[in-house]
Amino acid sequence: MSVCAANDGTGYLKIVAETDCTEFVLVSQSEFVELQSGSLQQMNETLHLLFAFDVEVFAIVELSLIMAFLTSHFGGRVARWLGK
Repeated sequence: MSVCAANDGTGYLKIVAETDCTEFVLVSQSEFVELQSGSLQQMNETLHLLFAFDVEVFAIVELSLIMAFLTSHFGGRVARWLGK
């Protein structure tokens, strides 16, 4: 059974409602072991999949930005040359 707790200012923890849970969550030993063994590893793998650096996507974005810069740069040069 997990419990939300908050520091009451005198150094003691006070149990608060789950909606006001902003400081501490106290869990039982069995919940901690379960979190430590399976859920934490699964959550870590999920975060890695969501925020992993994809080299192929980076290369596509980088190439498109370089091409856009070069096209606009040389387009501006040509427009300037034609304006003279």
